[in-house]
Amino acid sequence: MKRLIVFIILIFFANISFGANDIVDGWETDLEQAKEDANRLKKPIMLFLHSVSCFYCPKVIEQVLPNPVLAKYLKKNFIRLELDTSTGSDSIESEVTDQAPPRFIVSITPAYLFMGPNEEKLARNGKKHMIVYGFWDANDTKKWAQEALKRFKTLYGDKYK
Repeated sequence: MKRLIVFIILIFFANISFGANDIVDGWETDLEQAKEDANRLKKPIMLFLHSVSCFYCPKVIEQVLPNPVLAKYLKKNFIRLELDTSTGSDSIESEVTDQAPPRFIVSITPAYLFMGPNEEKLARNGKKHMIVYGFWDANDTKKWAQEALKRFKTLYGDKYK
């Protein structure tokens, strides 16, 4: 009986710890795994960058990304990845998880970075990267994603056929 209780408690805490790091339900939190999935599925990556000190990040997580139309479109066309860009004094006292590598640390969050499976850059209007900063509603976010998908197919589509 004691073993059963211990087993149930262990399962309970394991379930909490496995899901606790996911800020956005169903989104990948590991960059390398996202790149593997993107290569295997021949899809671009949509990277959502957030920070614990960001005022708008929770609003994106609660109001924008769960939108059924947007969520369905992103799931179908992208590998969805979310990473924390909190650094130094931004980070909370508990361990910062899903930390973005230094090359993805941005000073403005929320931000979306669109890229190919091998971190290929998708240029936007003469910019170095296809990165979108700020709070956008679900319709605008979908428009950005559509533009990124179009650029991905134009620039890299043949490479992944």
